[in-house]
Amino acid sequence: MKFIFHLKFKEKYGGFGIVELLIVIGIIGLALAGMVGFGNYALKVNSQIKHRVAAVYLAEEAIEAASIVKDEDWSLLTALNSGSPYHPAINSGKWVLAAGAENINNYSRQIILEDVYRDAADNIVSSGGSNDPGSRKITATVSWTNQGQNYQMELVSYLTDWQP
Repeated sequence: MKFIFHLKFKEKYGGFGIVELLIVIGIIGLALAGMVGFGNYALKVNSQIKHRVAAVYLAEEAIEAASIVKDEDWSLLTALNSGSPYHPAINSGKWVLAAGAENINNYSRQIILEDVYRDAADNIVSSGGSNDPGSRKITATVSWTNQGQNYQMELVSYLTDWQP
């Protein structure tokens, strides 16, 4: 009699384990899909950060090179055309600003020099005012392509003919 009861118990509740198993497999599948999606997103963000950091270093180097040229001889900086692209280069062991943009690996870098204008209170203004021959605005631009998208970053600085 005990044996018959055991068979009836198995028949009545036997399918419940399969439903639980299917639910657990579904939950695990969703969790794995979520982890894969998050992993892909993390790789994409990591790649973007890596490229942005490299671009910042390239732009900072360009501004530092222009500052070194300025420290060497202010007239070398003022002789360059405003609005024309230049890039830092080393010539005979010294930094110079060569004409045109340059390509470094997957990055394009250029420096644009502009005249600086000041108002009567000696504040820098974007329009109007008088030209300040002792100041130049420098914009270092670095552009690159990552995963089919174009990116660009700029650093702006002002260089002056001030010497300590």
